[in-house]
Amino acid sequence: MSGRLGIHEFMVLTSGGVPIFHYSPDGSRKLDELLSGFLTAITSFASEFGERSVQSLSFEGSELLYEQADSEVLCIFLTDTSAPKKILRAILVDLSRKFIIKYPDVNSDLAIEDAYTDFREDVERAISYYDGVLTITSSLSSFVVPSLKRDAYDFATDSQGLLDQFHRDFGGSGNRILGAVNGLDSIYEIREALGIEEYDIQEVIEYLAIWGVLEISVMAPELKGEDARFDAFLDLIGLPQKDYQLLKRAMPLCNGAKPLVEISDKLGVTSERLYEVLGKLGDEVKWRHLQVTGLQGQKA
Repeated sequence: MSGRLGIHEFMVLTSGGVPIFHYSPDGSRKLDELLSGFLTAITSFASEFGERSVQSLSFEGSELLYEQADSEVLCIFLTDTSAPKKILRAILVDLSRKFIIKYPDVNSDLAIEDAYTDFREDVERAISYYDGVLTITSSLSSFVVPSLKRDAYDFATDSQGLLDQFHRDFGGSGNRILGAVNGLDSIYEIREALGIEEYDIQEVIEYLAIWGVLEISVMAPELKGEDARFDAFLDLIGLPQKDYQLLKRAMPLCNGAKPLVEISDKLGVTSERLYEVLGKLGDEVKWRHLQVTGLQGQKA
């Protein structure tokens, strides 16, 4: 298994059910020819009834995800049942596309597995990249600000079918979240505005990051140094004593260079609590957005 992705095996089959590529991190191989034939039959059956191309089958302790890349090739993941399915579907679509680009002339009658062994490097590089993206996004708090990389988003929408895939995976609530990703509002603010569970918002953020169309910044508060005017302002708004004490402790750290989460950790309070107090100061607080590195590169 590979990190958070929970991938056990990846296999590519011809439309006739012949395995032409196989990968697993530990060399195991549960996806045999019998199962391959079963999957291609299921795909053929689904196509007759106009079903979507991406499908899944659940077994005890594991799940199969598969993607009909074109009329000649079928790609499959064998994963943990607890693996992030929507994320894995996006990765499967990308690997399927990479395979077709690298091997545009797959002949289902003559295909042999030895002809495609060099695709292993592509798979390992992609899985390493995607696992790294999830490691970054899963460690982020509510106080990060997602923004779309517009050129990458437009390209993925126009030529890779991002929106079609996104609508299939997330439906109406996903569209609302996507519409709220404006480069200004944090996950916390999106949650408050939409009334959608934070888990669902984070899942969309991870999904868009996997597609390579997202940038993420952390919120860093900046306060001016203590002076008579600022003290007068605090007296005017009448902060409760507990809020005032927390603010006094936080002020030396609120220099625009430290993320809100880091400051709250040092103070021993929740990020939500510190954000609430700083929010009472209005325009006296400037919120800097510090870009999170690791998501700027192109998809592997």
